[in-house]
Amino acid sequence: MATYSIQRGTEGFSALFRVCDAQGVSVGSCDQFLTELSQRDCSAYTQRAYAIGLAHFFNWLDRTGVDSDRVTRQIVGSYISEFARSSRQSAITSDGAPKARQPRTINHRISVLSSYFDYCIRCDTEDGRGPWNGRVNPASGNPLADAPRHGMMGRDLPQHRPHRDGFRRRVPRVVPQRLDPSAIQRLIETASSWRDKAILTLLSRTGQRIGNWSTLAGRHGVLGMTLDDIDRGRHSITVRLKGARDEHRVPVSDDFWPLLDNYLSAERRAPSDLAALWTAARKGQGKPLSYAAFESSLRYIARKAGVAVHPHLFRHTFAQGVLDTTGNIKVAQEILGHAHLSTTADLYMRVDQHAMVTALAAVKTDAERSMAQRTWPTRKAAQYAFDYDEQTIAELEQTIEQASGLKSADEED
Repeated sequence: MATYSIQRGTEGFSALFRVCDAQGVSVGSCDQFLTELSQRDCSAYTQRAYAIGLAHFFNWLDRTGVDSDRVTRQIVGSYISEFARSSRQSAITSDGAPKARQPRTINHRISVLSSYFDYCIRCDTEDGRGPWNGRVNPASGNPLADAPRHGMMGRDLPQHRPHRDGFRRRVPRVVPQRLDPSAIQRLIETASSWRDKAILTLLSRTGQRIGNWSTLAGRHGVLGMTLDDIDRGRHSITVRLKGARDEHRVPVSDDFWPLLDNYLSAERRAPSDLAALWTAARKGQGKPLSYAAFESSLRYIARKAGVAVHPHLFRHTFAQGVLDTTGNIKVAQEILGHAHLSTTADLYMRVDQHAMVTALAAVKTDAERSMAQRTWPTRKAAQYAFDYDEQTIAELEQTIEQASGLKSADEED
């Protein structure tokens, strides 16, 4: 049974979340660290992710009998190894074994620990006392003065890291999967509610994140939309971006609006003061639709349609479609809402196997056509440095003969 868990920050407490033990007593160093994240205006999702990571780490320390003030690099290494091997109990492979965590998840947890210990070392060093005064960060292996600094507290990775610290995993570069247009249409047709049809259409036509509506971490993405985020006059919607909390306006195709009207008139049952656009049915009727509820509905639709899909796959498909159609990465960046062009390029400016095979076939065809059309030089032409035609060669030889005759006449004289 887990000893440490996260709780919502109490009134008068700066941080949105706290790491507490079984008696509800919070961990002081975690409170201070999470408070600094809040003061630095990190998003609620970032604060929650860091609180979850710290609670998991403190549970592991409690289970293994290690004092949190005596953590060493070897202890962090043991934790990361165990963390990498075992995922959630519900995530298992086909043979029943626990599914290993992805490299990005492992690296994020290392960033959580590195930021936390860096904070502890900095505070104790400034005070000139405390268990972390002058120590080396056990998660990064760097002393405080030489540790790579985050551009913003709470970001997943430092802006610059001169060498790998030994714990981080290499993230494989893979081509994002895509959905066939016929599969997307089959999913929309299979959905039994106007709400799900409208959401699936919105995901496939705009490429926005599915997001969530959470009382703990706020709202973002499609599920975080309110009634006021619909702009019929401009045929567009407004979504809140994850993390940065900026609002992002995107145009929507005409086939979405009839589905939305049917949902609003026939299915949306909610109190008049509820701002959420999408509401749950059955058990959560009248409440904002959460990611967990929509994902469960999507799994049911996918089984009926015979399509393997997850919500983010619509975003990958749309992004690659924009690049294939326009070839303009800046357009794709603006639609997707990426803060940096490099993010869009790193994810989608890659070639897949089909594109490489097509390119090789085109080169081979052009080479064969060129070979067939090429006129090879005669044996006589091969004596010259340039690929002269027969007429030019005849004129050159005639000029040489005339010059030789003139030379012979001069010698006789």
